[in-house]
This record gives sequence, structure tokens and C-alpha cells, in this order.
Amino acid sequence: MAQDMQEFIDYIVRQRPFTREILNSYKSLVELMPDIDVSLPDLDKERQLQQLKAKEGFPVFPREALPIDPIAYSKTLSRIIGYLTHQETEEKEPLSECLDRMKEDTHWADTLSRAVLTRDHDRLTQIAREVGLQPERLYFLAKLALKPALEAIRSVCAGMVNVDLWDQGYCPLCGSEPNMAYLDKKGKRHLYCELCGQEWPYPRVNCPFCRNEDQKTLGYFHSDNEQGLRVDFCRKCQRYIKTVDRREFEMEVPMELEYLATLHLDILAEKEGFR
Repeated sequence: MAQDMQEFIDYIVRQRPFTREILNSYKSLVELMPDIDVSLPDLDKERQLQQLKAKEGFPVFPREALPIDPIAYSKTLSRIIGYLTHQETEEKEPLSECLDRMKEDTHWADTLSRAVLTRDHDRLTQIAREVGLQPERLYFLAKLALKPALEAIRSVCAGMVNVDLWDQGYCPLCGSEPNMAYLDKKGKRHLYCELCGQEWPYPRVNCPFCRNEDQKTLGYFHSDNEQGLRVDFCRKCQRYIKTVDRREFEMEVPMELEYLATLHLDILAEKEGFR
């Protein structure tokens, strides 16, 4: 997997050299996770109930009720932060403070993960200020540390939802919003969950955030000299979503990498007044 990820990164960097640093930094963090052992409850007992919920438009789990293994999460977060404390960065002191908090308080990491899952931005900001980190930075690290647990949950729940029948703009697994979309080789649109990475098909002329179908208030724009990358927006709710047109690329790159490689599109969208 690590070799595949490097191939994907090299492919993106050849087209967008400015992404090299952020993508290779991300790869270094992801490489800390492969041997993390995640424990999950027996979800097979709930399979019929979850399938029934899916038919009614409910995700398999409410985001805040995802069965995250606290031990695996704490171990992952500790590895990530420990690795970063050995890098040449101005964040060494606050990151070391995070490690100290985890050693002193066995519930510190779990409290942080709960803040991410419940979208408790006030609590997250408070925790960040206590250790001296920017809230956005702590959120990124805390969310990244969820990756092994979320991948395990997604694997176990793979058969609980028929994504081809899912017609909602939120994730069928965890109920989170999408933060990316892509058009497949046939031009069909798919959404990508910002939290768990689940993908599902969704109509092209339809805002996933407010279900607006009025073509007069839906549109898109792209940055100069970038084929296959664009921002789809809705003037009704003023939301946007970044979209990759895979018909324009030889290689289908994982959306987690495309998200990082298109951060400049977020800046453009925000400058245009979208959120």
C-alpha cells in the first residue's frame, strides 16, 4: 500500500509540483498506521437493523456513535504526534505537551476524538489552546488518527448498505457530509465522505447539501491551466464541493490525496464567498 501511495503521489506531483511537500508529509504519517490493531464490537448482530435503517435514509451509524476503539485511537494519535516532535518544526513544544497530556490523562485522547466526532468546535478549540496548538492543526491530527478505526469499520460494514440505492447527500455509513466529488470514466458523479472515506453515487445536477436542482443557481469554476479539477457550487446555500473529473486523468488517485492536492481550490472557493 505504501508503494502504491508513493506512485499516486508521484503521479500528482508530476502534474502539480507544488503538492510535493504536503503529500509526502501526509504519506509519512499514514505509514505509521498499518500495524495498528483495531477492536470492533460484533456488528453482524445489527446487520438486519442497519439494512432497514438504510432503506429509510438513515446511515449505519450516527457520526457521534461510531464504535471507535479508544485504545487503537490513542496509540495512533501518540505515534503521529511522537513522530512530529522529532521533526524540525515550531510545534515541537505544544506537540510534546500533547504527549504529556496523554500520559497524565488516559481519557485525553478519547475526549479529543469525541470533540471531532460530535463536531464540538468549542471543546476542540479549548483543548488546542490548552496545549498551544492552532485548532485547525489539532483537528487535522485528531481526525487523521481516526483513520485505522474508520477503515476497519468501513470494511466490516461493507455489506450493510447498497450505495447504488443510497440517494442522500450525506454518507451512508456515518452520516457526515462529503468534502470531495469525482466523475468516473463514464461521467457519473460520486461523493466522498469527509470523515470515513466512504464513496457513493449522486446525481450531477443536485446540490448534496441542500438538494437544490435549479440549474440557474448551480455552477462551477476552475483555476487556470488545470484540466479535470473544478469547484461545483450552489448559490442557494452558498456551499461548494471540489470535483475531480477522472476522465481527464490516466490514473485514478485516492480521494484522500486529491483532497490535499486541491487545497488551493478551497482558497479560491472561499474568496468567491462559498463555504
